[in-house]
Amino acid sequence: MPTRNRTVLVAGAGVAGSAFAYWAAQHGFTPTVVDREPRASSRISRVEIGFGGVGVLERMGIVDRLADEVGPPPTVEFHFRDDAEPVRVPAASPETTLVVRRDPLLRELRALASANAEHVFGDSVTGLEETPDGVDVEFENGPARRFDLVVGADGLHSTVRGLSFEGTEADHVHDLGVTVAIFTVPDFTAQDALSSVLVRPGRGAMLSDIPGEDALEAVLLHRRPRGGRDTERETPEELAAAFADDGWQVPRILDEMSRADVRIAPTRQVRLDTWSRGRVVLLGNAAFCSDPMSGMDTALALKGAMSLAGELARVEGDHRSGYFAYEAAMRPHVEHAQWMGEYAVDGVAPSGGSSGLRLTRAAVWAGAVATRVTSFVTGGNNLTDAGPEFPFERYAPAGERDTV
Repeated sequence: MPTRNRTVLVAGAGVAGSAFAYWAAQHGFTPTVVDREPRASSRISRVEIGFGGVGVLERMGIVDRLADEVGPPPTVEFHFRDDAEPVRVPAASPETTLVVRRDPLLRELRALASANAEHVFGDSVTGLEETPDGVDVEFENGPARRFDLVVGADGLHSTVRGLSFEGTEADHVHDLGVTVAIFTVPDFTAQDALSSVLVRPGRGAMLSDIPGEDALEAVLLHRRPRGGRDTERETPEELAAAFADDGWQVPRILDEMSRADVRIAPTRQVRLDTWSRGRVVLLGNAAFCSDPMSGMDTALALKGAMSLAGELARVEGDHRSGYFAYEAAMRPHVEHAQWMGEYAVDGVAPSGGSSGLRLTRAAVWAGAVATRVTSFVTGGNNLTDAGPEFPFERYAPAGERDTV
């Protein structure tokens, strides 16, 4: 139970912010969550959660509530040539990895958090001024308020990070050199628990089924020319031109893309030397986005939320000690995930032209890196190197701990 710094503003009601609000309230803090968007909606239709993320959801009691929205982890099928048999990579264990529709997951997280946290929607943070006793926060629409602590869980383009940390977004957000387009298409393959991946020099395409829907998530990845800036976003027409000569399911994917709501963005990671400044701390993609290619952003958000709340509770709300311990605990997980993100980007959209493609194909056939390349579609749990262990019991509320 905290003896100080009880009131906490959480900027962002996504996965990280909602999970933190839940755990903070369980430990006796008083969280307030602010987010501009009242709807739990996203153009990303599915997420695969592994690397300890399922364990956090189980301890929150959410997995059973999502039973109708969950599917098993997929087998991954690589297509390197139209005239060759695909390379199949076995699915991860369903005990440690699950596929879930993102919007129902976020709705359940918000519902769970709202039981013991104030929520303010339709507003956002515009100013932060730290004092010896707290943080004075200005909002776009509502009146200014003071909080003991501020958690920035407001995503890749974090406002809290911009207000509290030195440097610009360009200093914090690092481009991995590939454009990714994500959109939903009708299920024209009838595949089940399968992610199919076409790999070509500098580009890749993927189809994955969505639990509970007669639809597929389509992903296109295209390596930008060397020197091309991540601010120069490719259009659907430019992506269609890049894939125009490819076979497999690509013609149908491109046809569906012309009618779809397409999310196009550069592949990026957030890299910071520290995740806190005074009473302000960052969480989730605002602190350590590993890129969707890593397959670990959702798991990192869930584990980071549990860790941050747990470490603050263990030191009775002392933010200096709590933030330090949170970063020390999570940094190895983040470094592992960001390494995976870079590795997977080069595996699905290989650099080096035809020679890069041959190296990737040889590595997959040899079994040396197949699961690393596909970590973002398997949640990572079929990796030999699955990353550091997560100390669930350390962060459980005092009355629920088996051991310390």
